Amino acid sequence: MDARVLDVLTGAASLLLFVVLLVALPGVVPEGMQPEGIGLAYVAAFVIFLVTMSGAGYIIKEKIS
Repeated sequence: MDARVLDVLTGAASLLLFVVLLVALPGVVPEGMQPEGIGLAYVAAFVIFLVTMSGAGYIIKEKIS
């Protein structure tokens, strides 16, 4: 498969995962940690998104080489 197609597909999948995490993670925060926990949930969603994009890029690079 072409590298550009793989880049677009992994980018779209990672973006979809990011949106799902942005919606789901704040709902998992316990009642006692509401103000700080929601912020940490957003940060966790962003970090997971970055790790997903980095991992996908690494795998694509290895498959192309």
